[in-house]
Order: sequence, then C-alpha cells, then structure tokens
Amino acid sequence: METVRAPAAEGPEEPVEPAGPAGRPGAPAVPGAATGARAETARGAGEGIPGTRIPELLGAMRLVLHVSVAVLLVLGLARSLAPALRSGDHAAAWVTGALAAVFAGLYLAGTAVERRRARAAGWEGTDGGAAGPGGPAWLALVTVAWLGLLAVHVDFAWLAFPLFFLHLHVVGRRSLPVALALVVVLALAVVAGFRWHRGTLDVGAVVGPVLGAAVAVALWTAYVLFLEEARAQRRTSEDLRATRDRLAASERQAGALAERERWARDLHDTLAQGLASVVLLSRAALEEDPGEPLASRLRQIERSAAENLVQARALVERGGPGEGLDAALAGACRAAERTARAAGSDLAVTLHGPASGPRLEEEVATAVLRVAQSALANVVLHARARRCVVTLAVHAGEVTLDVHDDGRGRGGRPEGFGIRAMRERAAALGGTLTVEDAHPGEGAAPGSGTVVALALPTARGEAGR
Repeated sequence: METVRAPAAEGPEEPVEPAGPAGRPGAPAVPGAATGARAETARGAGEGIPGTRIPELLGAMRLVLHVSVAVLLVLGLARSLAPALRSGDHAAAWVTGALAAVFAGLYLAGTAVERRRARAAGWEGTDGGAAGPGGPAWLALVTVAWLGLLAVHVDFAWLAFPLFFLHLHVVGRRSLPVALALVVVLALAVVAGFRWHRGTLDVGAVVGPVLGAAVAVALWTAYVLFLEEARAQRRTSEDLRATRDRLAASERQAGALAERERWARDLHDTLAQGLASVVLLSRAALEEDPGEPLASRLRQIERSAAENLVQARALVERGGPGEGLDAALAGACRAAERTARAAGSDLAVTLHGPASGPRLEEEVATAVLRVAQSALANVVLHARARRCVVTLAVHAGEVTLDVHDDGRGRGGRPEGFGIRAMRERAAALGGTLTVEDAHPGEGAAPGSGTVVALALPTARGEAGR
C-alpha cells in the first residue's frame, strides 16, 4: 500500500489560503462629499456657529448704527423745523424736509441692499451691502445729502458720528489710510458747521467731533475684530465637522476590515483546515488498493466533516470552546492523530496540561484553541512528523501553549496566512507567538522539528501590565 504524504510545501506553512468571507464590506462614503454639501448649505443659509454669540453681536452693532441714524435725523429735523415754522419761513422748512427725505431715502436704499446681500451670502460671507461694489458711490451721495442738511441747520452735525463708522466700513476695506483721512475731513466739516452757524467756536464744538471720530474708529476696529473672530470660528467649526465625518468613516472602514480579518482567521483555523483534512483523506482513499476496504477512510472523512460542522455552528454562535479548553484541546489532538494515520502517517500526538481545566476568559480560551488547531493542521499537512507534543500551562497571569513536532522544520521559509493569523490573534489579546525550528535533541538531526510557542495574559485586563 502506497503511503500518501502531505503536499510538498515544507515547515508549518499552509497551501490552502482561504479567501475570507464571501461578502465584501460596503465601501464607506467619501469623507468630504456630504460635509462639503452641508458646509455650502450652511453658508447659503447663514446658520450660526454652535457655542458663540458673535453673529448676534454683529447684528446688534449694525442695528445700533441704523437706529442712531434714524434718531439723530429725527432730532435734527425737529430742531430745525420748529424755528422755521414759528417764524413762518415755510420755504426753509420745505428745503430742510426735502433734504432730510433725500438723505433718509438714500440711507434706506443702502440698508435694503445690505440686507439682501447679507441674506444671499451669509453673515460671514459679506461685510454688508454698503461695502459691496456700489458702496462708495452710495456713501458719496449720502455724504453730500448730509452736507446739505448741515448747511441748513447745525443740529444735523451729529449725524457725522454714524457717518464716521460708515466711511471706515465702506472705504476702510479698500484703503484704511483713505478712510481715516475721510473721517478727519468729516470732523473738520462738523467744526466748520459750528463756526458757520454760530459765528464762534467753543470747546465742545471742537472736542465733540474729535472725540466722536476717535470713538467711531475704536468701534469699527472692534467690529472688524469680532467679524474676523466669527469667520475663524466658523472655519474651525467646519474643519472639526469634516474631521469628525472623516474619522467616523475611517472607524467604520476599520471595523469592517477587523471583522473581515476575524472571520478569515476563524475560517482558516477551523473550516479550511478541516476541509484540507477531508481532501487529504479523499486522496488517500482514491490511491488505496482497490481490494482494500474503504470503510475506515470513509468513517474518518465523516468524522472530520462532522467536527467541522460543529465548529461552523460555534462560529455562527460566536462561542468559545463550550466543552472546556482541556477537552477541546484533547479533541483537536485526537482529530489530528486520526487524520494523519488515515492519510498513512504514524503521527502520535501527546497533550500535556493541568490536571483540571484552566479557567480562562472566553476570548483567551478561544485564541488558545484556534492556535492549537492551526499548528496541529500544519503538522499533519506539512511537517512529516512522527511525534508531536502539545503542552498547555497556566502561570500567574499568563497562559502558554507549545506545539512541538519532530518533523522537517520550516527551514527559513516565508510565513503564510496561518502563521500571520496566529500572530494577529496573540497580538489582539496582548500576547506573543513565536514560530521557529526546534533545537536538535539527542539523536535528532540539526534543525529538525518546529516549535510554535504562544503566550497570552489570562485576562484582557492583564495585557500591558
């Protein structure tokens, strides 16, 4: 009878490479797509920044400006019309009213444009409609109307205070020195107005415009700083939102890959190895002498298929070695021995372990069992060994497993999927795995045999201590 040997690959290396789960995890969404769309929507809608009141503050400052213009215009109109009406000078009253109406109309028109552009671009995308392309022309018309009012009555001089801010706002975006020069010109115009109407100047007529100009410059500077701070916070918020979305996508992808690797390892260490044994036994049966009864071969094939069916159900239920680790290891050793002998090898597998089964966490016990199964399958399929010893030991905070065969050794060949899967199992639980040629013993050829050594903490909490 011809003896059927393992495939030609040497050492604990696997010729059968499982393809992993048939399903491929769905591709994660492109990290930047949804985020960019949300950002554009947010900019179009002018939504606020979470955790900040800067948009409301900027809106309040613009509202204060508009209300100041309205109040100062009404006060100047009331103080200028009252003397004209009392003296019966209706022509002066009509001129003052017309100039006030022109000023108010021009200012309201600019405010309306500002509101429309602010809604279209979002508060952080514009400095207001008055600062847009037609802003300087509009400001020139408003300034001319104000000068006309100042020529009519001195009380319209106080409208210069909001005009200071407007000049800084509209012109300062283009040229700050020009804006400051215009503020100085407006202050001089106010002083000249007081001199024209009163014929003399007092301290208030000079200090008031100068102080008002200084306050306007300070307020405008604060407005610009607040606006830039709001824009910076908005950019930071969008960057954080985009980073969070990218991180979530990366975590989903990493989770899918980890699950795929877990299934690949489990399939390799259980079903793939069992199916390889079935193939080996089938080949042995086909090459058997036709006169030899095949009942023993078929019983071994049936037993191997039944064992793999049990392991498949355990994988589906995601359970560990339900019968206990010691019993599961003993069963794995007996199965490897039966498979090897049915294939024509006289391999003897011996298990050494504690007198009573060690109490380990389910993940640790499962990892020990899977590594033992994978190592034993390599011995059966590749090592051409006559003897294999499996040793399980539990120390203080650590469990070790050694699988030592007297076969032909690895001989420095590259590691395949099975050994990589064993290493990943060990690393995932904070342990180590070593695969090397055995040290020659008495009567052994140099470099003969292979040792697979696994060391794991007895509990997940022990890792890293």
